Amino acid sequence: MLDFAILGILTDGPMHGYELKRVLADSEHGFWTVSFGSLYPALRRLEKQGFVSVGTGGGSRRKVYQLTPEGKAYFQEMLEEPGSTDEERAFTLKLAFFRYLDPDSRIGVLERRRAHLTSRLAESRKSMKDSANRTKRRMDDYTLALINRSMQSTEADIAWLDELIENERAARRPRKPRRARGTTPEPNEI
Repeated sequence: MLDFAILGILTDGPMHGYELKRVLADSEHGFWTVSFGSLYPALRRLEKQGFVSVGTGGGSRRKVYQLTPEGKAYFQEMLEEPGSTDEERAFTLKLAFFRYLDPDSRIGVLERRRAHLTSRLAESRKSMKDSANRTKRRMDDYTLALINRSMQSTEADIAWLDELIENERAARRPRKPRRARGTTPEPNEI
């Protein structure tokens, strides 16, 4: 996931390692705090794979990392990859770079995430019901509270995804031209 985040950040332009480390942890992206001991090996790996090129910037001795065309294509491929919407962190990371996806792809990713959560919610409800049927004694209040909280959280995420999907679809619909104030509506507008 670190490689994906690095490629996504470099899509905005070249950076040196210290800048990348800062952007990885800043509030806009807020991915995670990464050590230089993790960052630089990842950058070397990406360079070795041909996804990142290294140069020096403006007379500075600092190395500047830049996305190659192959790196951009690989990032786009990873962004559109359907499998990574199951894991929470992978989905959140992907969402941070949604601006690089076309609307149809964004809707597809959101719908896959929604389907995953809907399935998980159904499994949780079934598991809770099966557990209640298997054991004659009542579940303790704290276990029950944890299960309920998890289901409520999943329901809230599904509602949020529904809203994102609707917003994506609404943005694609053609808008009707607005009439000037005080004018009579045309017969087809009534």
